[in-house]
Amino acid sequence: MVECEAFMISIIIPCRNEARYIRQVLDALRDQDFTDFETIIVDGDSDDETVSIVQQYSAQQPLHLKLIHNPQRTIPSSLNLGIENASGEIIVRLDAHSRPAKNYLSACLNALDESGAEVVGGAWDVKAGDDTIVAAAIAAAVSSPLGAGDAAYRLNQNQARDADTVPFGCFRRGTWESVGGYNEELFANEDYEFYFRLRQRGGRIYFDPKIRCEYYAASTLRALAQQYWRYGWWKAQMLRRHPRSIRARQLIPIAWSVLSLLALIIPALWIVWGIYLTVVLIESIRQAREARHILPLACAYVIIHFAWGWGAWAGWMKRMTR
Repeated sequence: MVECEAFMISIIIPCRNEARYIRQVLDALRDQDFTDFETIIVDGDSDDETVSIVQQYSAQQPLHLKLIHNPQRTIPSSLNLGIENASGEIIVRLDAHSRPAKNYLSACLNALDESGAEVVGGAWDVKAGDDTIVAAAIAAAVSSPLGAGDAAYRLNQNQARDADTVPFGCFRRGTWESVGGYNEELFANEDYEFYFRLRQRGGRIYFDPKIRCEYYAASTLRALAQQYWRYGWWKAQMLRRHPRSIRARQLIPIAWSVLSLLALIIPALWIVWGIYLTVVLIESIRQAREARHILPLACAYVIIHFAWGWGAWAGWMKRMTR
């Protein structure tokens, strides 16, 4: 790996078993219009070709790379470890499933300077994780209001504004230090919890649509279910610590999980299921490119809602039983 003394920006990419995607994010970073940065890959004990790809890339391409091994394998511990080993004053967190636009870093710097916020981030252009109908349906579902609620970064909104969260995030190292780093007890929702602690002490999170990044969604319904169950489970752990952090887009699927179960056993509430399925079907028809896309879209929406909601309840009940 290339060793360098200091850079203005340190990009931290936690990853594990990302051989399929890691090269494309490195290509996007190589082509940035801002060059004063280092890239720190924190590998969580990958057992595929991720590490060898990064090593080969470092030897062949003009990109300042550091590779750090993290036996803990978790994202928050990888982020903290990467930042601890960073030389830059500005930290940019990215993901192996992302492809930042050519001006991503310069747009982050501009937003950080002009907004006066402590954390800035931008919009996701969500892409299918595979060349299949199901993958395309998942990408459409997770970037629509019915699947993402009011999360501005997923909805391709064009108005800059303060927000409760942004994807990945760009911030000064001092911000990370003042908040106390990422909470390593949370294996998901670590970004949101980090931002919540920042906002609790008066910090601002700023969404700027000029910061653009492609993001590759889950490619199968099973992977989608596992992902949103994990989101829900760890959201419950976060809410135990910060109950006031709950938002309507998070409360609705939690409440719906219980209501839908009651509606299955109480005939008077069957209309609730009728309304829900009608809404899902109408939105699926609206988004579908062809008739064969309708069913995968509907399935994706149902999985998002129930996997997240019941994951949250399972996480909460597991904690209560302890």
